[in-house]
Amino acid sequence: MRHSTSAQIHKTLFPASALAAALLLAGYGATAQAASDGSTDLGIPDAQYSLDKLIEAAKKEDPITVVDATGKIKVMAQKFSEKYGIKATGVKMSASNQEEILVREAQARNVRHDAFNMSNLPDVTAQFLPQGIAVSWMPPDLKDETPTEYQHPAITSLNAWVWAYNPAVFGDKCPVDNLWALTDRKWQGKISIPDPLLRNETMFWFNQIADNADTKMKAAYEAYFGKPIETKEPTATAEWVKRFANNKVKVQKSDTDVGPIVGASTSEHPVIGFVSAAIFSHAKNENFPLAICKEMTPWIGQLTPRVAVIAAGTKSPNAAKLFVHYMMSAEGMQPQMEDGKISTNRNAKMPDDEPSGVGQLTAQMFVNNSDTTPEDFKKLQYWRDLWTVSSR
Repeated sequence: MRHSTSAQIHKTLFPASALAAALLLAGYGATAQAASDGSTDLGIPDAQYSLDKLIEAAKKEDPITVVDATGKIKVMAQKFSEKYGIKATGVKMSASNQEEILVREAQARNVRHDAFNMSNLPDVTAQFLPQGIAVSWMPPDLKDETPTEYQHPAITSLNAWVWAYNPAVFGDKCPVDNLWALTDRKWQGKISIPDPLLRNETMFWFNQIADNADTKMKAAYEAYFGKPIETKEPTATAEWVKRFANNKVKVQKSDTDVGPIVGASTSEHPVIGFVSAAIFSHAKNENFPLAICKEMTPWIGQLTPRVAVIAAGTKSPNAAKLFVHYMMSAEGMQPQMEDGKISTNRNAKMPDDEPSGVGQLTAQMFVNNSDTTPEDFKKLQYWRDLWTVSSR
């Protein structure tokens, strides 16, 4: 995988809220510099750090609550508690709710959720860290196991999202092999995705492609339609989004809804879907067919990062840091790797029985350029407006 030119990572944002701005007036800017460069003054300082000292300090603190968008956080919290004898409660919470909780609890100076594994990375880097609402901490003893580009802030894992189809209908080959095919009228009303207006990662993916890989979108257009693209839009990507949204795409609340819809599709009513790798575990457990569109060009999907975040006002800073250490370890992220999440720890190995097989397909996925994240933030409303107008 690449960062910028070698191991880039996706970052997502939503518009800065009045609540976040209000925290600056409330004095939550003191730790901004430390937070933004990946360090923190919470708990024992790095200069005195050892894992044993962190464990000892954590055991003297109150129990913690840890949050993620996947239910596997409950398993991780339980295993953490068993390993260290420190009570941790895992809570599954959507990305947008995580952000609201983080901000509101900071504003109220009443933190009840201590550590988060957040998917909206640009929200973290552009708002929560600089404003001192939260901090990022990279365990010193895990730096040799973690690529530098995933250390500041501390990226725990990469979540794979892929285009999927029903193999019971189409066999080993996806009926769609080009993103532009999804704008073709023959696929009108036959595409199911999580609502982009509820999932900012998708909107930022659009901007990432436009800023960093629009030439590939142009090439894919010519390969599919047999002629160079002509558009009044500023980019080929914008033209794709406009046509895609206009193709009567069926939006769902989440990919847990999309997966079964794809699995239930037929030759008379086929459906192509956009889902996270975790949905393949659902497909296996619930016995519905699902396969990755491995032939899709320019990309079969995207990789989005998950970032470890500690609430700045936590009353258990060392316990929260210990949980971050656990998430950054090969052992700690294992329950999520079973669902296709890719740990940033070099020593972590994808389980052989992981249902989707995404661990072998990362080279075919779009990996976002973190250097252009500020542009993603600036242009969010543009993409939201383009999607809204085009989908009417």
